[in-house]
Amino acid sequence: KFLSSRGLAFRGENENIGSQHNGNYLGVLELIAQYDPFLSSHLAKYGNQGRGRPSYLSSTICEEIIEIMGNQVLAVIVKELQQSKYFSLSVDSTPDISHIDQLTVVVRYVRMLDGEVMERFLTFIPIESHTGEALAMTVLKFLNKCDIDIKNLRGQSYDNAANMSGRYNGLQAHICQINPLAHYIPCAAHSLNLVGVSAAETCVNALSFFALVQKL
Repeated sequence: KFLSSRGLAFRGENENIGSQHNGNYLGVLELIAQYDPFLSSHLAKYGNQGRGRPSYLSSTICEEIIEIMGNQVLAVIVKELQQSKYFSLSVDSTPDISHIDQLTVVVRYVRMLDGEVMERFLTFIPIESHTGEALAMTVLKFLNKCDIDIKNLRGQSYDNAANMSGRYNGLQAHICQINPLAHYIPCAAHSLNLVGVSAAETCVNALSFFALVQKL
């Protein structure tokens, strides 16, 4: 929880107890073990046992713990969203370090407890197709899995790509067929970026400069 909340790396160069390069996760466990006799004896008995010997210290167990914590956080967000009822949606795809395209799902709602506007990231979803229909099916499947009613969607915002903003076959169009009250607003940041790109393309000096930089 400490490492996740601060966005710190978990793994190091190895998974050896006592190594200076075993990463933040094992390093923190070693620190706590200095003040916790139970953990200290566990590290002494099961540390550096190698593969095939259950120690609950491996990166596999660490990832399972992170996933369990993530599911708990998601459950709290979904509960808040259900209490608020109405929400807006923002999704986009981006490749991860292994070049697998993932769909990011973000919701925005007004929290009933204090009236504060909340914007929450929910999940990454691996995708194989970028068509508007496929993306819509992916989003709907995820929302249904989380018991989030698409009928309560009141806003959607994506970039200006045809598969997202397309009037007939874009993601927003498929969502609007199910819920006409889910008004679509193009992403202002992406629109501004397109304006900047178009403006730069009209300047010969800029084109020459960046072309030279690219070649270098």
